[in-house]
Formats: sequence, C-alpha cells, structure tokens
Amino acid sequence: MKVKLTESQHKSLLEFQKRAYSFDWDDNILFMPTKVYLDKRAGKGWVPVSVSTEEFAQIRGDIGKNIRYRNNSIVETFEDFRSYESFINDTKEALRKKSFGPSFDKFKEALINTHDFSIITARGNPPSAIKDSIKLIISTILSDGEMETMENNLGETSVDQYLSLQDYYPVTSDDFMKEFGIESSATEPEMAKTVALRSFVDRVIGVVGKIKDDPEFTGVSIGYSDDDIDNVEYVEEFIESTLKKLYPDITFLVYDTSDPNKTKKKRIIIKK
Repeated sequence: MKVKLTESQHKSLLEFQKRAYSFDWDDNILFMPTKVYLDKRAGKGWVPVSVSTEEFAQIRGDIGKNIRYRNNSIVETFEDFRSYESFINDTKEALRKKSFGPSFDKFKEALINTHDFSIITARGNPPSAIKDSIKLIISTILSDGEMETMENNLGETSVDQYLSLQDYYPVTSDDFMKEFGIESSATEPEMAKTVALRSFVDRVIGVVGKIKDDPEFTGVSIGYSDDDIDNVEYVEEFIESTLKKLYPDITFLVYDTSDPNKTKKKRIIIKK
C-alpha cells in the first residue's frame, strides 16, 4: 500500500522525482545465491543440475535441447524464487559476501539521494520481500555519513515511508499477475517487464506533473538497467516504439549490465 505524505514531506522529496531509476535485481544489484534447478541430458537419461541466475540467463535459450526444467516442471525449477524467507535469507548471504552486482553502486546512490525507483525482476517472491531486503541494504551497507545524507534528503519523511512510495514488480508473483491481469513466466519475462516499466513511468510522470511549474524543475530522466540482454533489447524496443511517443519530454537511459566488467549505457534522448 502506498503511503500518503504531508505537504512538507512531499516538498522534501521533490528532488528525487526529477530523476528515476528502474533496476533488475539478480546479477544487477546483487549476485544472489538462489539456484535454478534443471536437468541435463546424460546419455539417454537426465541428471539434476543447479545453476546460478547468471548462468541461467546465458543458457535459457537451450531449454528443450540438452537442458530441461527439473522434471519438466517450471514450479520445481524456480521453487526458491517464490517465498519471502528465501529472498531475505539470500539477500543476507549476498550482503555478507559483498556479492554486489554492476548496478549496486548506482542503486545505493539512488537510495542516498532519495530518487524515485522501481525494482523489476523475473522473480515471484512477494513485493514485501524486496522492500525489506532494501532495508537490509540501507542498515548494513550505508556508512554513517551516507545514512546522514539520506536522512537529510528525506527531511521529515522516514525511510519506511520513502520505501513505501516506491514500486516493486516481481513479475511472476501472484501479486503482480493479479494486479495487471496477465500471466507471466520466469523463463520469458520480457513482456511483463515492459508492463511494469510502463506502470512505473506513468506513476513518475503523474508525480512530476505536480511539480513541473516549480522554478527548480529541469525535466526528468528515467534509467533502466538489466543484466539479461534479451530483456535489455525488448525494453529498448518498447521505449522506442511506445514510451517515447507517450512521453516525448523524458530522457530515457538503458544500461546493459550483461558484462559486469563493462556496463554499456545507451541514451535514448527525446528532446522537448
């Protein structure tokens, strides 16, 4: 449920509404230890194997060839991508090991500066698990100085209120599919991710519409980052074909983090 801010709280958050970000979670913000359960062909039979989300992103196009879902069941394959507890525990483990993804620093920067953001992930864990995991990042990773800066930027708004204003889209969760009336699969999340991005952009623009006459307002940019090249290309096409026609005043930035050592950024600029 979204929180409602007082007028003074709303004013204190004007800055974050000028710049917004949408992040994929796995292998982008954190390298989570969650495993994907598959079967690999061995002679005339199959043997069970477990792979990371990073590995799965690279081999998912081979499903049906020498690799299949565990016992041909998508539910079994992604059984650890559904519960609240598994997401929290895996986040704690990733933070303990400092398994930070290529967009982690940018996400931390967004938090410290209290920018508007959304998390768009192929997972099916409940949205509350994502929000509470971000609380863990704030409480365990931010330094005292960074926490002080964040609190100053928040003004009279609490961390919990700020996080409650943000959007969490695990696109294969029951919550997401019920809210948007679509069926979504963790194996082909591209279309659902564009639905989530459209919802996020609509929300940000609705807020910006309330402050566009402010003399300090200089426009809005929205960034999107993902480590799966299929998702990146699908979202890029969606921005070009749909979002930039709906919102010609926005600057969109797309970050391809499929190579964590060389993040690529493409600026899709729509001039006023």
